[in-house]
Amino acid sequence: MSLTIQGYVETASYTGVEVKFHVGDTEFHGDVDSLGNYSIYIEVNESKIDNFISAEAIFPGISQVKYFSNLGSMEKLLQRAGEDQVLVHSEMNEVNITSISTALSAHLKGRNKGEIKSDSELIFSLKQLDASIVFDVATSIKLFADNKNIMEDVGLFLPDGFNHVYELAESESAISLFVYNTKKRLPDLFQEMQSDMIRNGNLVGYTSNVNLPIADTYYLPFLRMRLVLHPDGTGEVNGEVDHANFTWSQIDEGIIFEGADLIRYVSAFDSHYVENHILINSLVWLMDGDVISSIILNVDEYDISPDEKDTDLDLKSEIYAETAIRSSRTIKISESLKLEQEYSFPIPAMAGEIVNPVVEVSPWFSVNVLDMSFTGEFGIGGTVNISIPGIEGDGKRVNTTVSGLWRLEDDKKIVVDASTGSKFTYIFLDYIYNEKKLTFVLEESERGQIIDFDTVLTQNLDSWQENSVEGIYQFRQHFTQPLVHSWFEINSNGTVNRISTFDSNFDGKLEAEEFDIYKGLWKFSGDGNLLIRVYQKIQGGSCIPNEWDTQFNTECLLVNEREWDLSHISKEQQLFWMRKELKFFVSGKRQELPGLSDLTSDIFSSGHIYNSFMYKVSERPVIFPSIK
Repeated sequence: MSLTIQGYVETASYTGVEVKFHVGDTEFHGDVDSLGNYSIYIEVNESKIDNFISAEAIFPGISQVKYFSNLGSMEKLLQRAGEDQVLVHSEMNEVNITSISTALSAHLKGRNKGEIKSDSELIFSLKQLDASIVFDVATSIKLFADNKNIMEDVGLFLPDGFNHVYELAESESAISLFVYNTKKRLPDLFQEMQSDMIRNGNLVGYTSNVNLPIADTYYLPFLRMRLVLHPDGTGEVNGEVDHANFTWSQIDEGIIFEGADLIRYVSAFDSHYVENHILINSLVWLMDGDVISSIILNVDEYDISPDEKDTDLDLKSEIYAETAIRSSRTIKISESLKLEQEYSFPIPAMAGEIVNPVVEVSPWFSVNVLDMSFTGEFGIGGTVNISIPGIEGDGKRVNTTVSGLWRLEDDKKIVVDASTGSKFTYIFLDYIYNEKKLTFVLEESERGQIIDFDTVLTQNLDSWQENSVEGIYQFRQHFTQPLVHSWFEINSNGTVNRISTFDSNFDGKLEAEEFDIYKGLWKFSGDGNLLIRVYQKIQGGSCIPNEWDTQFNTECLLVNEREWDLSHISKEQQLFWMRKELKFFVSGKRQELPGLSDLTSDIFSSGHIYNSFMYKVSERPVIFPSIK
């Protein structure tokens, strides 16, 4: 059983680079020519058809460069190669051993929590791919390999304890800080490098290299978009507040778009508002596979207000790498939902009702989830009960229950027609987001066709236990913000520390003054949810009152309240999934605004209800000894 692999190695300015392929426990060596090309012949016994194949490019030791690529099993590679048994870049991007393949391999190893040794482990890790991280890591790696002297001139050395860039890329905490500092110290060079990379056909793909049509539906969860390419060259893109139609065509350098102009979000300032637009220009492939794809969009962004429609646009060019889930990677509804079970379903953010608002503070309440339960049969549909959350002017929750009808549009789409006039279409994606399947929702209503991505939570799988609630609960840390930490410390005496950090001077390290600490109280609500309150003195500064309710206290006032309705605990990662309600109060306004001095209740100003998660950790994410 034999296979020839022909590819390219991104050698930068180094000579004497070699390639080494691992087929299970067997190694195959090859040379790289002056143009970076290689060809290697692999022959193994048929009993090794399931053996996993990976490749590495070996550079001179002084370079501190080592590139890597995960390809797949011998069987998978033979299928991709076809009848000629020669596997090339147009059939699989990963035959090119580059900064991108290296970043991808390190990222997937982290998702797999160890070396990838089989197709099943590769599939598992690909279903957790974050393409934006891969592209940023690849850019930093390439900058180091190509411009090592420039990097070192601004203090960007390979950190102690790492022999080469692949080892660095394997450490998520170390590489995130390295990428962060690279962007801060060399912002223009970083952006130029990414622009160069997407124009390099050895690094990216200009067409799909799997047996799937380019005309397809692409779900883009991190950009919060759905991109639909129709076979006739038309298409549509949906976002959180807008949708747009466009035309597309394929050229030698990828896919180009005309008219793909979408409002990303709207910022309101009193009676004035500004639209942020994204104009999609082109698309190339970072990686393409049967399981998942990753694409790179070259876009222009601009801001405009309705009274400036005829002014010249100030376009800002941006590049976004994004995980793309194709239409074939969706899950049957009958495998995702149980009838007569209560769920917390995501929706595109809508304004919730505020009953008896204190209008002087212009309150608002944003709703991102609705509780739903379904009765009926999957074959014929049925009815759905929907609980819509609202809030009173003092912050107390109120719920309104409405009914609706549901049906399966096909076995992978469930459509909910609510009696309010809104139509929601839900699709469960074969993509793992922190151990949960990600869900896509399309709303069709008077607001237009808008979408969102989130998780569906099953209600009451787990519940808070009074004797084990104490501990440190950490928010998810974003790769692009390695020095931003945020967590709660729930103490056994009923007090809470709310701690956050931010590198305000962007020097790549945290100082004592870059820690914010707020103190508060916690207790259980009547229905078993965890309530956390933070208080503040009128003149500023954190405080802890003598009692939970502070309506009559003019010295220590309620600032915000969180309610955590626990859904599920992942015991392995201590990952706590919950529906969260966050409310802010401005009770100090009683002394400032006319007509409010006699008001004794808390004054609700803003809030948000949504699904999210926290990690319960054994120690603080960063050390700050002065916290008592």
